[in-house]
Amino acid sequence: MLLCLNSNWRDTFIKLCFNKYLPATSINRRYKYYQNNYNSKIEDLVNIQIMAEQQAGQDYLNMAVTFLHSAKSLMGAGGFFMKMYKEELDHMQKLINYQLLRGGMPLICGLQTPIHNKDLTLLEAFKQGLHMEKNINEGLQKGVKLAEDVKDYHYADFITSVFLTEQMDSIHEMASHITKLSTLSNDNALFHYNLYLEKMYPLPHKVKSHNK
Repeated sequence: MLLCLNSNWRDTFIKLCFNKYLPATSINRRYKYYQNNYNSKIEDLVNIQIMAEQQAGQDYLNMAVTFLHSAKSLMGAGGFFMKMYKEELDHMQKLINYQLLRGGMPLICGLQTPIHNKDLTLLEAFKQGLHMEKNINEGLQKGVKLAEDVKDYHYADFITSVFLTEQMDSIHEMASHITKLSTLSNDNALFHYNLYLEKMYPLPHKVKSHNK
């Protein structure tokens, strides 16, 4: 099970990451001069979100290379999930920058290895993507609620203005592809849908063979 698809992924994060790194951050928290009303619960939650975005990015990259491999050669699908991979890394970087801005300590932990499924279908991949996006959105919304509870309106505004609208767009995009793919009845239809994806989400570079 991929970490972002696991309903207990936050507990897993705390067990694997916080137990190892939290003592160091606790020492750092003694020195508050570089922090401005930054609640430790928000700092911890930002680190959880950093890992969630990082894990999602790795999972999307795993999907992308699965479809780009010559066994499938679905360049459109590969392009879409490569786009999602880059978006998650961008989200992770924004959260790291925010953590540093507030004087928090970003925790960059190891990730759970994605399960390589050579038989992964395009429909299954979009369903997994939708599940991940919903879980990430849930974490962001919990962050807004916590920020309001501790009166950290800056963090609430940051998440609302930077992430939530884009998250809704991603959920809608995934759901739309699932609806369309669910109506396809044969390989020929899937072939043409992949061509549509290839036009919508072109790869930044061509996958070239090095075999002579």
